[in-house]
Amino acid sequence: MEIKKNDAKLPLKGSKVALFMGSHRPSGNTAYWMKRLTEILDARAISYELFDVNRLKINHCIDCDVCKNDWGKCVHKDDMTKVYDALQSATVVLFASPVYFNGVTSKLKTLIDRCQMIFLCDFGHQKPFVDSLDISAKKGYIVSVGGAREYQNQFVGSELSLKLVFDNLRVPLTEHIKYSNSDRYSLKELDAVEVDVARVADAIYREVNAIEG
Repeated sequence: MEIKKNDAKLPLKGSKVALFMGSHRPSGNTAYWMKRLTEILDARAISYELFDVNRLKINHCIDCDVCKNDWGKCVHKDDMTKVYDALQSATVVLFASPVYFNGVTSKLKTLIDRCQMIFLCDFGHQKPFVDSLDISAKKGYIVSVGGAREYQNQFVGSELSLKLVFDNLRVPLTEHIKYSNSDRYSLKELDAVEVDVARVADAIYREVNAIEG
């Protein structure tokens, strides 16, 4: 299991940054994007948790009704417990994934499906999974990397799935960053990537300082 937590940094006061790397390739384009972001966050001493789906043991949702019958409970005892903890307290949430058949990767989709428990807290038990309903101080990001040349609706599937997760966490979708044609051009070659990474890092930095101030 990998949950990278930069413990050398001071913990945020009432805030957490949860990052999810959804690519099956630990050295691919999506991993590169996340690596550049965490390098900047490390340099600025911003605390975060990084979840790499390749190193997480997450069982499939089996629709067993445990979460339907008992608020906040899941039949599985696996790495999703750490994910639930991070999502519950996160102020900034970012998911990065390649595009597989117009959606996120299978490993990330397994994680998303297990967020059914979060959904049922709100809509089944009428008690939200998150304590605060104030979304003004929260930010949600999606980073999608499409191997094919740009085409209509290339990223719609990923956004629809992840938007439901953000909605149940009371986190607004701040930005969906999209890259096409990565089968032909590495993200390392694109100047726009550095601009995008810096912009997100700056937004996280401002968010953290606003909360700590």
